[in-house]
Amino acid sequence: MNQPGIVAPDPMTTASRSGRRMVSAIARLPKGSAVLRHRKSSIATLFAGMLVAATSVGPQASAIAPTTLGNSAPNLSIFKAQQGGLYTGGALFNVGLPQTTTLLTSTTPWVSNNTIQISQVPFVSGTVYSPNIVSGGQVFNITTPGDGLRHFLGNGLPPNTTPMGIFGPVQPGTPAYPYYSAAPGGVNYTPGTPGFGQTYPNAGAIGISPYSLDIKVAAAPTYLSTPQPIKYIILGVTYTGIPWHAEIANASATAWYNPLSILPLDSCFGHPYSQQYHLHAYSWKCIPNQQAPSGPSPLAGWALDGFGIYGPRGANGRLITNAQLDVCHGTTSPVPVPVANDPAVTVTRNVYHYVLNSEYPYSIGCFRGAINPANVAGTPLPLLGQSVYMPGMSH
Repeated sequence: MNQPGIVAPDPMTTASRSGRRMVSAIARLPKGSAVLRHRKSSIATLFAGMLVAATSVGPQASAIAPTTLGNSAPNLSIFKAQQGGLYTGGALFNVGLPQTTTLLTSTTPWVSNNTIQISQVPFVSGTVYSPNIVSGGQVFNITTPGDGLRHFLGNGLPPNTTPMGIFGPVQPGTPAYPYYSAAPGGVNYTPGTPGFGQTYPNAGAIGISPYSLDIKVAAAPTYLSTPQPIKYIILGVTYTGIPWHAEIANASATAWYNPLSILPLDSCFGHPYSQQYHLHAYSWKCIPNQQAPSGPSPLAGWALDGFGIYGPRGANGRLITNAQLDVCHGTTSPVPVPVANDPAVTVTRNVYHYVLNSEYPYSIGCFRGAINPANVAGTPLPLLGQSVYMPGMSH
C-alpha cells in the first residue's frame, strides 16, 4: 500500500500503461461509442494549467486560488432545500439520521469566525500516485453509446499525474495525524467496497484502493422545478475520473459537520472513504484548466443527474458567489459545453449547471434533475450511519 518517500512516476510511462488498459476496456464497448481517453495531450494540458496558476497575477487570478472557504451556517438543517445548504433524503439519510439533524460549527484551529483558513489546515502530507497503488494506475473512460446516457467507467483512481496524500496509514508525526488517529475507524460494512469487512483501529488506517466506478447519467437532462434531495454519498464525477462526495461528515453518532472543518484533506482536497478516493471543498484545485485567470470556467465534470459542473467563474470572468446561485448551487448562464465528451472542444450554450466555489456546500446542494437508481447500481456506494459508525469514513 502507500509508503513514505514514494516519488512521482514518469508521466509518459504511466500514461502509456493507463492507455493500454483503456484500449482493453474500450474493446468491450459498443461500436460507435464516443470515448474520452487520457492521452499525452491531457498531461500537457495539466502542466499548462499548473503553469498558468503559478504565473498569473491580479485580483481574479489570486481569487481563483482561495485563501479561505466559507463554512456551513451554524445549525444548518440537512433536510431542507436552501441557498448555501445541503438537502438530503432517501433511505440513506432518512433512515440513518433523525430529521432534526443539523450541521454543527467546528472548533478546530483552522476554523475562525466560521471561516476555514486554508493556510492553517494541517493537510495530509506525503505524495502518492495511482500507479503506486495499482499497476498501471488509473483506468477511466467516458462514453456516450447512443442510449441517451453518458457512461463513466473506471477504477476510481485519479489520473496518474495527480498527487494524493499518504493514507492508510496517515503518517505518525505529521500535522494531520492527531486528527485522523483520534477519529475511530470502525468496521467497513459497505458491500463491494475495498476493504469490506475490515476493521480499522482509527480513521488514519483507511487507505486508498481501486474499485468499480460504473456510473451512468442523462446525456440531455431535464430541469425539474422542484429540487431533488441528495440520496447518495457520491454527487458526480470529474471529467478526469474522480468522484465528488456530499459535504457532510460525522465526529460522533450525533455530531455532523462540513468535512473539511473537522478533518484535514490532502493537497488536492481529497481523501478516502471506504478506501474510495474523492474530492471536497476546493475540489477544482487539481482539475486541469480550472486555474486560468479570466473568462468563464470550463467544465469540471458531471453531476449524477447529468447536468454539468463548472468552475467558479461566470460568463463575465468574475467569481460566482452563493447569492447568484439557486438552492441546489446551480444557475443558468452561457458556458462552454463539451462536444462528444471532450472538454477541449466546446460550443457556448445557455444551460443550467452547477458551480464550484468557495462557499458551502462548494459543489452541489441538491439536484435539479432526476437520478435513476439503476444508473448508479454498478458502483459500490458507501453507506452512512452503519451499525458501527465510522467517523473517519462517513464523509
